[in-house]
Amino acid sequence: MDQKVRLGLIGGLVVLGGVVFYTLSSTPDAPVAVAPTIERIVETVDYADVLSVSTDLSRGTRITADQLTWIKWPEDAVTPALVVRDPGAEVSVIDQLSGSIVRDPLTPGEPVTMSKFIRAGEAGIMAALLKPGMRAVTVRISVDSASGGFILPGDKVDVMLKRVLPAQPGGDGRPVIEANTIFKNVNVLAIDQSYTMNPELGAAMPGSTATLELSPEDSAAITVAQDRGDLTLLLRGFTGANSRAISRAYQPKKTAAPKPPLTIYRQGEVETVQLQQR
Repeated sequence: MDQKVRLGLIGGLVVLGGVVFYTLSSTPDAPVAVAPTIERIVETVDYADVLSVSTDLSRGTRITADQLTWIKWPEDAVTPALVVRDPGAEVSVIDQLSGSIVRDPLTPGEPVTMSKFIRAGEAGIMAALLKPGMRAVTVRISVDSASGGFILPGDKVDVMLKRVLPAQPGGDGRPVIEANTIFKNVNVLAIDQSYTMNPELGAAMPGSTATLELSPEDSAAITVAQDRGDLTLLLRGFTGANSRAISRAYQPKKTAAPKPPLTIYRQGEVETVQLQQR
């Protein structure tokens, strides 16, 4: 290669390198991504001490001071119905409520109101346990007629009436025993004078009377029914007892009375034929 051509190539490469360097040096720097600053907002919530219970309490339980407790509750969620601790009170609310009767079932961790309790001097215990418009009626029972004594206050029962009817004319002379369910889903308020289940007594609670919650019309009907025969209480299971449904009278399908036998005289002989009901 000629010396002049070689020098020209070298010179061109030098010029090209200078142009590239100048171009790169004059280009502004690309912006660098900066992570946004996260501002932590800490909100302080004020709490108040409101009244609650430390254990599950069923309806009709006589409450003690150790079953009441205080729980933390947001002040913004405190309503006038809740019971808030007052450190300056001469007598604490827990002491005031000790010995009261639980009107509705209570669960630990939930705030309670004064309307959940029946305090001394407010009303009769049984009257306070009754739902509006309902009546308390007492019927005679025995261990045999009350599921062996395993029926407890708060249970739901069906009421069955057993009657002994006179012997039918033309029959075998034996009395007819009839049993029909007359009420369903009846709430048991008390057995004898016990209106709550005491765990120390065990499951069985034999008694001679049961106090049921019925409407005024049904109360009159069951009073008449127990003079016509013997009443039996049939315990309903939890799956078959609806606590929201009121008790109702039950009218079973009436069956026709059996027809008397037919007497046939054939060639001086007497034959008795019993007709079947279709």
